[in-house]
Amino acid sequence: MTGTMLTEEQRLSLLLRQIKWAEEKTAFYRSAFERAGVSVASVSSFAEMARLPFWEHAEEEGADAPFFMLTLPLSGLLRMSLLHDGVEPGRIHCYTQGDVARQVQTVTDMLAACGVNRANTVLLVGNFTDSRTLDLQYALDAIGAAVLPCAGGAAAAQLLRAAVPDTIITWEHELPTLEKCLGDIAVHRLITVGTHVAPQEVSCSLADRMGARHTHIFTHAQMGALIGAACNAGAGIHLEERLFYAEVIDEAGHSSRADGAYGELVLSTIAAEAMPALRYRTGVRVRLARGQCGCGSVQLLITEG
Repeated sequence: MTGTMLTEEQRLSLLLRQIKWAEEKTAFYRSAFERAGVSVASVSSFAEMARLPFWEHAEEEGADAPFFMLTLPLSGLLRMSLLHDGVEPGRIHCYTQGDVARQVQTVTDMLAACGVNRANTVLLVGNFTDSRTLDLQYALDAIGAAVLPCAGGAAAAQLLRAAVPDTIITWEHELPTLEKCLGDIAVHRLITVGTHVAPQEVSCSLADRMGARHTHIFTHAQMGALIGAACNAGAGIHLEERLFYAEVIDEAGHSSRADGAYGELVLSTIAAEAMPALRYRTGVRVRLARGQCGCGSVQLLITEG
């Protein structure tokens, strides 16, 4: 992964600032912290993150309602977006100008690490009411690639015939519709976006059929952004540590962020201004790997188990 890396001290400082911001600005976090008997003063290290409550009961308390988690007045926002991970109802997520700028920069770095460059012609298939698809669009613009944005269906078929892109970026849940349009078209690169750390079988099968190099980007709507991109060595997903803090919890509920730790992936934002998310349980079981990867990256590696 390219881009400026943060030191552990910088990441901890951002995380502590995020907790303080969430506690000060949202009634949900204040009440959740009070019930758990904790506050921002209870956390001074990564290990002490385990003292904070999980997000798991947030929706029961109304956190899925529009603007429930908002930390700023609407006048402080740059973007409001409806995020979808598939067929489930979308959730409204809000962003400041700083949120958008940081996310576009990290997505630009993800795509560059996937091999996308200004010489590529990219078919971008997705829902453009979703902020994460817009981030992909702006990142491709920043790279200088020629972009063919579409929502799939007949538009995808027309663009495929007209421009014959060498790269396709698509959400995994869009693949069944897209596959009907492809015919015998071969592309150089397929990048899929989905809620699983490892790409699903339909994605791998389509890439093989097209003779495409396949890479994958991991995301969850609750986090409001793309979370990480596939390792070039095929080892797993490199988490974007400029935006997120990761831990795993085992069957007994014990938290760890150590090298080799295995359990359910729990994510927290460390730089979100409009809608911080603290200790969100993804439901995905992973193993963490730290240190320099075979691809050369030192970003945290997560592999699905």
